[in-house]
Amino acid sequence: MEKRKKILVIDDDPTITKLLFSRLETYAYDVVTAADGVEGLEKFRQEKPDLIILDIVMPRMDGYNFVLEFKKIADLKTTPIIILTVKEDMQGIFRMEGINDYILKPFLMNDLVKKIDKHLKAPVRKILIVDDAKDSVELIEELLQLRGYKIVKAVDGFEGLEINQKEKPDLVVLDVMMPKLDGYHVCRMIKFDNKYKDVAIIIVTAKTQEKDKTLGAEVGANEFLTKPLDPDELLSKVKKLIWD
Repeated sequence: MEKRKKILVIDDDPTITKLLFSRLETYAYDVVTAADGVEGLEKFRQEKPDLIILDIVMPRMDGYNFVLEFKKIADLKTTPIIILTVKEDMQGIFRMEGINDYILKPFLMNDLVKKIDKHLKAPVRKILIVDDAKDSVELIEELLQLRGYKIVKAVDGFEGLEINQKEKPDLVVLDVMMPKLDGYHVCRMIKFDNKYKDVAIIIVTAKTQEKDKTLGAEVGANEFLTKPLDPDELLSKVKKLIWD
């Protein structure tokens, strides 16, 4: 399984570091934090991150001096830096210093993630949703697309098998109660085919009895979720199966 990318967040505002830590983890990045430039240099040496998110105004060592010291020991082409700033007229200075990118505070998380993905060229993971309930599909699709996953869909078990063969997804979110072919049969047919046995599958059902979970395990499901879905639980299981 591919190693997750690591991001170092350097900011003296604990609200920012906590927010970025929790949110970027849901986008399948590993995150370490530092409260100023001095600690940031120490964390860089220890953690060897793939990218740095850097505030400008900080105690002990600000963002500008961090960049000067950083360039003595590392290369911005190898470890890109994204600056967090409240000033709109800093592009020239950032370009002169070789800074890779910047984003204005306050920022939208989706905009920051796009910049991160651009510099890290993170692989796009593909997820197949198999469910005949339109509302459920739309909810899951929106939730996962916001995290950068590519979504393909099927409305019944037979179409799910067909699209699985065609698209070769990294993970399948599979409803149980569907017309033509239920989720347990679909799961079994995918998992017992050597070509697709490594595809991760999350079974989703309104049934909560232990025998339903047991049946899911018997047909090869990796995880089991009950409706109504908890978005955080779904994201956690997706991240675990695809990235961890």
